[in-house]
Amino acid sequence: MNISIIDGRRNAIGTAPVKVLVDVFRSTSTIPVIIKNNAQCVIPSRTIRQARTNQRKRECSMLVGERFGLKVPGFNYNNSPADVWDVDFSGKTVCFTSTNGTMVLEKIRDFPKIFISSFVNFTATLELLRDEDEVEIVMSGRPDASADEDLIYAEFLRDSLSGNQSSFEVYATSVRNSKGAKRLSMLGYAKDVEKCLAIDHVDFATVYENGRIVRA
Repeated sequence: MNISIIDGRRNAIGTAPVKVLVDVFRSTSTIPVIIKNNAQCVIPSRTIRQARTNQRKRECSMLVGERFGLKVPGFNYNNSPADVWDVDFSGKTVCFTSTNGTMVLEKIRDFPKIFISSFVNFTATLELLRDEDEVEIVMSGRPDASADEDLIYAEFLRDSLSGNQSSFEVYATSVRNSKGAKRLSMLGYAKDVEKCLAIDHVDFATVYENGRIVRA
């Protein structure tokens, strides 16, 4: 298997047909939790305006998202796994937007297979990737820098696919000590660090297809 890791915000997207979008803090952690909590699907939007437009068109019944880490005014929830952890989304379609994850998703949306992955649905994603010949792990990063937590997860996934990984706790410790974790805590979302590290809290993979994110 040929596995590559790229910074999706700053680098050109490769040609591998299978992409894994990674935004550990927090889009690719929050979205699987929303779907686990029985949402019909998540509709990602690059902009806040588009998310609100989709709601007005009744394409979605709830709004979840952030800009620069802070909940968008008027939205139901922040892009925060802690915020949505115990929320029942039964029957709901969720419009979702974020600073980094949805922007990078826009760049890769036309590839045939796009997984939305983080520690929360690691094993389910891993199992579906094992038979692929070529996989590109696409990190979302941040506007001002790369995101070290994204690289840690990307390496965890790559090493696991290659059969060379250390224990989960080695990677989890690195995430806890990361600049991203410190930044998230400074914003008042320290609880999200552990929620984003809740390994296999979600027992299915999530994929982007036809403009929506659903169970694989």
